[in-house]
Amino acid sequence: MRRLPLRGATHRPAGRRQSVTSEGNGRPHYNFKAPLDAAAAASTDPLLSSLIATPAFARLSNVRFLGGIDYARIPAPNGRPGSRRYTRYQHSLGVARLALLYADLRGLPPQDRRLIGAAALLHDIGHAPLSHSLEPVFKEHFGIDHHAATADILHGRVPLGQDVNGLLVRAGLDVGRLAAVIDGEDPGHEGFFGGPINFDTIEGILRSHTYERPAPRLSPETVMLAAVRRRDTADRDTVDEFWRCKDMVYGVIINSEKGMLADAVCQDAMRRAIGRFSRADYFITERRLFAKLPELRALLTAPHFEREARRALTAPLRARTRRFFTDPDSDFFARHDKARYRQQRSERILEVSDLTDERIEELRQDLFNDARGDREGQDLF
Repeated sequence: MRRLPLRGATHRPAGRRQSVTSEGNGRPHYNFKAPLDAAAAASTDPLLSSLIATPAFARLSNVRFLGGIDYARIPAPNGRPGSRRYTRYQHSLGVARLALLYADLRGLPPQDRRLIGAAALLHDIGHAPLSHSLEPVFKEHFGIDHHAATADILHGRVPLGQDVNGLLVRAGLDVGRLAAVIDGEDPGHEGFFGGPINFDTIEGILRSHTYERPAPRLSPETVMLAAVRRRDTADRDTVDEFWRCKDMVYGVIINSEKGMLADAVCQDAMRRAIGRFSRADYFITERRLFAKLPELRALLTAPHFEREARRALTAPLRARTRRFFTDPDSDFFARHDKARYRQQRSERILEVSDLTDERIEELRQDLFNDARGDREGQDLF
């Protein structure tokens, strides 16, 4: 198996300058649109390119990364930075890229490298159409969520998973252990599957950040390298900064008024039309979902989405919010990540009017602040 090249995800003609991030610091540009191409996957492990070619993985190209939020935030994508929707397919390729880079840095043997590469690639294989936006309704009515769906696909218990299962078995992978790695139940790999600083979170949070800022200062590879090395305070500051970024992303995007409304209208629409659905619909694409719920797509992409969503919803919203913070007394260099990188969860019943514009603007100002050290304790990216 060949090692994955560290610089860039796609081939560039000879003599063409390698693109870098907008910070001007010489770091290679991370390609959120295509973090790992098929040729790179095939060169590092043919199993990965075979998995990418399965119908189960291809389905993720029609499952939006942030679910209903993608449509509400970007009703008319044009492919340009800042006006681009992402998918679980692209995110999964990015997570696989980080896992393979980790395998290179740690010099893992081929079978371990294959295990974590497959686990990273398949970690979201069980997501429903519209991702987390509709999962609560599928769980409520059909008893299925992405954990159960992932297991069904890996073990070949549903038609969509038979190709995936066959490839894994022929490659000599223990499917049970693979599922345990994906679920964060395997104790290995330094917490990069089950700890707070993991491949999935690193890629997903910084991908989400691009919805507000097309060229984020941190790249997934920069954070991952710092989290692996942990050799100096610069590495510590990079990972701490990433954790602050996670708090901002949840505040500005996921737990924002628009984010909460997008999830709420998706769930409301499916509940109203639950007779059109079955358990098997968990495994369809968003294209097929919107064929069942054309009114939902029209609402999500409406020019005045928030106003129309408020009209469509009659009940208060149940908001599950999270805040993320760092405990500076816990040792970064000893890898006490579960103690250092903390979160606080809360659940509240909110009227839409309780989500104030002032709070959102406060978070946005932090999100766009580039200056380091202007004042003590400032939240920065």
